[in-house]
Amino acid sequence: MKMNEKLRNYENLNLIQENREPQRSYYIPYDSLEKALEGNKENSSYYKLLNGSWDFAYFKRDIDVPDIITKWDKIPVPSNWQMHGYEAPYYTNVNYPYPVDAPFVPDDNPCGVYQMDFNINKEWAQKDSYIVFEGVNSCLYLYVNDKLVGSSQGSHLQSEFNISKYVKVGNNKLTVKVLKWCVGSYLEDQDFFRLSGIFRDVYLLSRDKGSVHDIEIKIVNKTISVSEKDYVIYEGKNKIETLANPILWNAEKPFLYTLVVKNKSEFIPFKVGIRDIKVSTEGELLINGMSVKLKGVNRHETHPTLGHYTPYDEMKVELLKMKELNINCIRTSHYPPSPEFLNLCDELGFYVVDETDIEIHGFVSRNGGYQYDIENPEWICNQKQWENAFVERVQRMVERDKNHSSVIMWSMGNESGYGSNHDVMINWTKNRDSSRLVHYEGASLVNDKSSVDVVSRMYTSVEGIEEFAKSDDMRPFFLCEYSHAMGNGPGDVYDYWKRIYQYPKLIGGCVWEWADHTVLVDGTYKYGGDFGEVTHDGNFCCDGMVFADRSFKAGSLEVKAAYQYIKTEIIENKLKVTNLYDFTNLNEYKLLWKVASDGEVIAQGELNCDIKPHDTKQYILDFTLPKSCELGCYMDVSLEKEYEVAMEQHSLDVEILNGNSDLQGTAKFEEESELIKITGEDFTYTFNKHYGNFESLIVDGSERLAGITKLTVWRAPTDNDRNVKYKWGLFEDNRSGENLNRIFSKVYSCELKGNKILVSGSLAGISRSPFLKFNTSFTVSACGEIEVEFQGKVKEDCVYLPRLGFEFEIPKKNEKFKYYGMGPTENYMDMCHHTSVGMFESCAKEEYVPYIVPQEHGNHTKAKELCIGGLKFSSLGVNFSSNNQFEFNVSNYTSEVLTNAKHTDELIENENTIVRIDYKNSGIGSNSCGPELIDEYRLKEKDISFQFSISKFI
Repeated sequence: MKMNEKLRNYENLNLIQENREPQRSYYIPYDSLEKALEGNKENSSYYKLLNGSWDFAYFKRDIDVPDIITKWDKIPVPSNWQMHGYEAPYYTNVNYPYPVDAPFVPDDNPCGVYQMDFNINKEWAQKDSYIVFEGVNSCLYLYVNDKLVGSSQGSHLQSEFNISKYVKVGNNKLTVKVLKWCVGSYLEDQDFFRLSGIFRDVYLLSRDKGSVHDIEIKIVNKTISVSEKDYVIYEGKNKIETLANPILWNAEKPFLYTLVVKNKSEFIPFKVGIRDIKVSTEGELLINGMSVKLKGVNRHETHPTLGHYTPYDEMKVELLKMKELNINCIRTSHYPPSPEFLNLCDELGFYVVDETDIEIHGFVSRNGGYQYDIENPEWICNQKQWENAFVERVQRMVERDKNHSSVIMWSMGNESGYGSNHDVMINWTKNRDSSRLVHYEGASLVNDKSSVDVVSRMYTSVEGIEEFAKSDDMRPFFLCEYSHAMGNGPGDVYDYWKRIYQYPKLIGGCVWEWADHTVLVDGTYKYGGDFGEVTHDGNFCCDGMVFADRSFKAGSLEVKAAYQYIKTEIIENKLKVTNLYDFTNLNEYKLLWKVASDGEVIAQGELNCDIKPHDTKQYILDFTLPKSCELGCYMDVSLEKEYEVAMEQHSLDVEILNGNSDLQGTAKFEEESELIKITGEDFTYTFNKHYGNFESLIVDGSERLAGITKLTVWRAPTDNDRNVKYKWGLFEDNRSGENLNRIFSKVYSCELKGNKILVSGSLAGISRSPFLKFNTSFTVSACGEIEVEFQGKVKEDCVYLPRLGFEFEIPKKNEKFKYYGMGPTENYMDMCHHTSVGMFESCAKEEYVPYIVPQEHGNHTKAKELCIGGLKFSSLGVNFSSNNQFEFNVSNYTSEVLTNAKHTDELIENENTIVRIDYKNSGIGSNSCGPELIDEYRLKEKDISFQFSISKFI
């Protein structure tokens, strides 16, 4: 720093805190043993929660804050002031929202001043009084009765102050000045909405003078070691004299003892789980000696109306939903969570990768472009003057959270390059706590040649993780981020888990991420760019496995299926069941099975499977298969307790008969100019030779179509199509795509031969040569059945197609439908393991999925039959293979409307219902951030044959 560069105190690395108490383990003291065992902190006489409505004054510049504030508003604490109309929310991912000029922050630094009064009685005043802030963004200055107590930085870290000499009996005034930016903001460049204020609990503690400050609990050889001598262990409310054979803690069986430390008049309770963590010689993660796979998710603290504040009850709901999705691991991206969240993880059972509040991602773009030039001394992770700022953050995390059973790894932060400060952080952590693993994905930038215990990666391909599995590095391999769940997706999680189960040292990973980050405005979810941000990353914050309201989508259920804890196989009448739990016998669940032929259940039963963890057993089932079926015969297997925790479906070897269609006989064909009229006893069809398809299907005097049928390939790009869409379509004057969203259909010839209409044609994007040439035959029987046979040739250098099929418009009044295929939720060829083949009913409205940015949705694979609007679309036909099938979609929205809309409130329903009968729809993948779509899930065929039939349905 030059001599003439003057630092403000909140830009000074030597003033990142003043008078803050040394970090201690998280606990609440109680005034009686009974209250301590009950564990309701609000009943403690030594605890006073200050949450509520506070006075608040906002200033655009901190230099404008007067000595005496005369005009106050009201704001809830905890909250973020942007969620209450003071400034707008600001979303950016990589880029800092200000110049990269560390340690300086913008001259115009907004400030929020908070004020409230609290009373203390004489008894309280005779003890030591402390105030605790669990989370304040970005820094705070604390005043009590107009006297400066101290300051603190570290938005997601605990700040505690001894205010004993500042308080008095009776009324006391508490004032907190919160700055939007400080030098610590350079360490908090996480991918989320940038929000300010007091966003976690604030409370007072009354402590005996000279009371114990920190308490450490260690588990050594299945015994409990406590830094204090005066303590008692309870199982429930029963005192335990000795723990000769303790019950061990794990995420499936999260058994907790209650340990109460007695110190002066205080009773300090801790929930303690006994467990150990080791790594085997094969690189396995061992919990209590068992090889465990981490079925994880990354979790930010985000809420569409509350911002970064998550109330306790909502934390618990989130965790119970994770349990329902078979998740057993949480990475606290990218900062330590509320301490009560970790209490819940201990109680409910989760393995936690606890991540410190450090991310300096924006340094990659400080000179334009994107470069981890970590050898450059400009990176603050390499600068000695930043060492304390880095190290004290990991120290505060470790000291606060060290007694939590759920924490199995310490993470050194996220996307912060790699430098000498990381070496110091890692070494301090390993010396301080050798009972857990140390994680930092940034070690990959130095070829993993650091002292991290875990090799970690982001978005490595399926082939890439297999390559590491075969390497000589015997450290566990952990995907701290993978399978990007943005929008419609993720579509590749199942493929990852086939490899993870195959190789011991692949210990699992965490899907990115838990919930969509949005701000709810007038009933519509908004994202980056909606608030006038100067730099932003659009809807890249809408990347949740679940929606912003925590409701599930198809991708949620796909993760559940990939993470489920059984694997089954059917061989004739024998059901082979493998228990994938690590600590749970399957006898705690009931296993249901049923056999259905053509959608009708013909046999079913229930098993109680006494199968130990990681074991396999076979069961003989009592059922008789039919000799043949028309659509298919399947066995469904499900594992249930309070709800279905796992399901699999198996196709059974039953002959599928070809269709009984009779294409003999002759309907009446009459050519009139560009039209062909086809009539029979109860139908009149009109085929348009100019466009090469049907424009009218009148059955029993009722029109079944509302427009001409089209051959199309476009789908509204999903978030995971964000890269390939530029090869597919015409966007922003892009010149490299096939322009599939602006196609022209060309009919070279159309002729009538007997009861067949033969069409030869092509499809081409505007300004492009044809990408598809095709021949289609339409055979119409005397009874009115239409058999469609398509033969297509895709040009060799064409990108793989989004989809390919025929698009029908039918009157909206006929939007209800019934189908035989994969359901009931939407599914795609790579995102279908959460569904099963069966007979289902739905309607266009129910098929709509409200992704934050409208996109492709509602597809169904492996369909054999769709009945809608008086028409039946079928895979059956005289000349069709018995294994023939199609994909379909029913929607109230056109692909064009879905493509163009940026928010759900911009959608305009079509006046008719859109029905797609597709040869195939490309998979979903997770290429919004993850690897490209796996090759086998692309519609890449160059020679395509596709058949289906259309007939009357009542």
